[in-house]
Amino acid sequence: MRIFRKTVAVGGTMLSAAALVILPTAHANAASNCWSAQEYKRAPYFGKIYPVFYCNNLAGEPIHEFPDRGTVVGYMNSTTSWFLCRDDYGDLNGEWNPSHASRWIYTLADNGQWGFMNDKNISSETDPLTEC
Repeated sequence: MRIFRKTVAVGGTMLSAAALVILPTAHANAASNCWSAQEYKRAPYFGKIYPVFYCNNLAGEPIHEFPDRGTVVGYMNSTTSWFLCRDDYGDLNGEWNPSHASRWIYTLADNGQWGFMNDKNISSETDPLTEC
């Protein structure tokens, strides 16, 4: 009987440990949405006014002149930045998510130059942003 109890206890512990390993990876891709700043800015490239959204992003990422992998016009050094709109028709950006594979987000780089950041460099969900 004593052997059985140890087996059940060890088996239960192993199942609990397995659950701890499996559960976080199941939610690792879930991202919180970008959030509204309740303000508006004009996007020079599009000539329109868009609502400002803040999103969590990787620091030091390049901002491209167009929604492609071309000319880098600046960098985003902060990890929470504001963005105006999303372009879903740019070049492939390396995003794992097929619905975001060509999504680029319009913003102002830290050096004052306007451009686009790869969606893959933004950890917040960018669906709430207005389409450019």
